[in-house]
Amino acid sequence: MKKLLVLNHKMSLLYDDLYVYIDRINNLDTEEDIVICPSSIYLEAFVNNCDWPIGAQNMHYDISENNTGEISSNQLKSLGIEYVIVGHSERNESANVVNLKLIAALDSNIFPILCFGENIDEDYHIKIPKMLDSYLKDIQNIDFITFAYEPIYSVGTGMLPSNEKIAEIVSFTKEYLKKKFNTNPRIIYGGSVDNTNINDIINIDCVDGAIIGNVSSNYMEVKKIIGSIK
Repeated sequence: MKKLLVLNHKMSLLYDDLYVYIDRINNLDTEEDIVICPSSIYLEAFVNNCDWPIGAQNMHYDISENNTGEISSNQLKSLGIEYVIVGHSERNESANVVNLKLIAALDSNIFPILCFGENIDEDYHIKIPKMLDSYLKDIQNIDFITFAYEPIYSVGTGMLPSNEKIAEIVSFTKEYLKKKFNTNPRIIYGGSVDNTNINDIINIDCVDGAIIGNVSSNYMEVKKIIGSIK
């Protein structure tokens, strides 16, 4: 089965490099599934010129058109966006806001990529079920959600859990979601993923892919990452 690689550019791609990146990424040779999540200012350029599915890094849950500087799920869908990242720890959002974003994305037929994870001093047996219960409240079509396990202490720090720990937590989460929500979830891993660790992560049996941070806006780094997968 193909693995899913989500390229989350964050804020690191400059306009001068935009179309060179798109041209090169269109010719990327890989058997894996790719979703590219550029900055919002580049979404239209990617939708119109890139051969890979495009996701947004964020969106607002309110479609009333009254939020200055925000982007609604309806706007994303009208542009042709297929995915959206929801619940990233950097945003420090409440569970209620994450829940509303999930509902809005699914209502607009956009596939959410839902980030979740514990901090280094938290017991994942307690934190993750509590977090997911609140995120998934009143959501029926959970099967359309891709879950991204991102331990908070790993995001942008270079400090990863061991492969055994990743496997343990992802397996625990899959079993919990199956029992509680009767779903067979796809769970990818995120947090300091690069060409030195991608192969080990991607080959953990229960891990269905990876979300890669700002290094993914550098085509040569993406090529190295893809080339490291065996």
